[in-house]
This record gives sequence, structure tokens and C-alpha cells, in this order.
Amino acid sequence: MAKRRQAVSGVKLQKASRFDGLTKKMLSTIRFMYRPRLILSSAFLLTLFLTYEQLSLQTVLPISSVKIEGEFKYLDKEKLQHEALPVVEGGFFSVNLAAVREALIQLPWVEDVSVRRLWPDQLLVRVMEKQPVVYWGDSAVLSSKGELFMPDVKLQDSLPRLTGPDGLHRSMFQELARMQAWLLETGLYIQEMHLDARRSWTLIMKNGLELRLGRQNMHERLQRFASVYKNQFQTETRKIRHIDMRYTNGFAVAWKEAKV
Repeated sequence: MAKRRQAVSGVKLQKASRFDGLTKKMLSTIRFMYRPRLILSSAFLLTLFLTYEQLSLQTVLPISSVKIEGEFKYLDKEKLQHEALPVVEGGFFSVNLAAVREALIQLPWVEDVSVRRLWPDQLLVRVMEKQPVVYWGDSAVLSSKGELFMPDVKLQDSLPRLTGPDGLHRSMFQELARMQAWLLETGLYIQEMHLDARRSWTLIMKNGLELRLGRQNMHERLQRFASVYKNQFQTETRKIRHIDMRYTNGFAVAWKEAKV
């Protein structure tokens, strides 16, 4: 009797096991059938959500004003705002700060620009103005960082002037600083520096003295001039037309009364 019950129980267990397996297969088939629909629905909902978020960023907290800060001698705040406003699009979170900076950094007198948000609806734009230090040729200007630019207004500043072949503005700017340092002990200041096509250097001081250095050993010639200037030329500067240092062991002086 016990053996029969055990056999019957075994049959029931086997049937239950088969039923469970069939159920799992059906569920797996149903999941497989509905998986693409689930993915498409999720993608649609995600796209809808992102679109809504983007629209919200464009409309919520729109930028109402642009504040310009900086110390200006040549730039004008109203002109800077006029250049910046057309590219200020979107809301507080979506506005393109890089586009605002790019619109201003291209202006002739602008050295650098930083842009940041001011809660809840403003942009703060800090602009650094270029500092002109020398003229290059007849119309261009070099900034304190050695950048060449064309000002939109003619300057009246009394700055040193450099003239030379195209592309040599940086090297001449460096030479100006170096040569002026050697002349400090003489009390002379360079007003003009010329480099001709043959690479010959000529300096004109603020007091009108012209110093010809030539194209070779100009540093040694300038130092030699500085060493003798106080003793031989300082009291006679107004009478001198030019001093030619292009000699191996000496120099030549042309006086204003003499014909050259």
C-alpha cells in the first residue's frame, strides 16, 4: 500500500514539473513578444521628456539683461551690449556663454572676455581692454601682449613707432624693450625704430637724435654708444643730426649745420 502511494505521488510530481516548465516557456514567449513594444514605448517617453525639458530650458527664466563690466578708455559699454545681445538666446540654464564671448573677443580693442550667469535672469560679462604700447607702421597697433591689431579709431597717444618688414612686429617689439633698457643710463628714450629691407637698424630718440646701428653687431654698437654718450654727446645733442655707429673702431657724427 505504501509503495502504491509513493508511485502515485511520483506521477503527480512529474506532472507538476511538466506544467511548471510549460508555464515558464509561455511567459518567456510573451515577454519576447512584448519586448520591442516596451523598448519603443520607453524610447518615445524618453524623447518626449527630453523635448519637454529642452523647451522648458528655453522658456523658463529667460535672460532679461546683460551687464558689462571693465575699465575702458577706448571701448564703449553700449557698443559691447549691442554686439552681445543678438547672440543671447535661450533661458538662464541654456544660454550659450561661449557664443557671447566669441561675439566680443573679435572686436579690435578687446583683449579678453569672461561670461557668467547671475541668478535669476542676468549675464555678467567682464571685458579686458587692450593696452596699446607701440604703433606698427602707419595704422596698426601692438598691445602689451604683443598682439597686432587695427584700431577702429585713430589714436592720439604719443607711443613709440616701429616700422619694418611684415611679420617682424613681435621680434622688433622685443628689440625695442631690450635696446631701451640699455639706454636707460643715458636718459634717452626711443621714439621710432626702423628696420629696412636690408635688415639695417635705425633709432630715433624723443629729443630727435638719430642713431644708425646698421645690420651687424647692433647690440655691441648700441652699448658702445651708451658708454660714450654722457661724456661726449649729452650737452651737444641738439646740434647733432645723426650718429653713425657702423664703424669697427669708432663712429661718425653729422652736425645739423653741416651738409650731409
